[in-house]
Amino acid sequence: MIERRAMKRIPVNRAARLSFGELRETHPCLVRDINALGACISTPYYIFADEFVLSFDGHSGVFFCRIAWRKQTLCGVCFLLRRRSPKAANDSDTLANVVRLDRHLIAT
Repeated sequence: MIERRAMKRIPVNRAARLSFGELRETHPCLVRDINALGACISTPYYIFADEFVLSFDGHSGVFFCRIAWRKQTLCGVCFLLRRRSPKAANDSDTLANVVRLDRHLIAT
């Protein structure tokens, strides 16, 4: 069999949880193998979503995933880079903190 992946995957067979969009509940899965770019995931159900969040330890370390392929209850995923959007420069909380800082400097 010809290996098509950019990086070799490491077998882990480790339990993890999936979360979808705004749903609060998580769903069980098994991460069969993984590398820095993606993973192979087995679930007791067919995954209909194209993107989801994968977590090994209760949401402190998460991977944003996109489905690369599906075969019944087995799927391959690519990891996505997601960053929080920066606060706007005119954010009222930021402005209030700057005003408080200025008053503190004037008072001292």
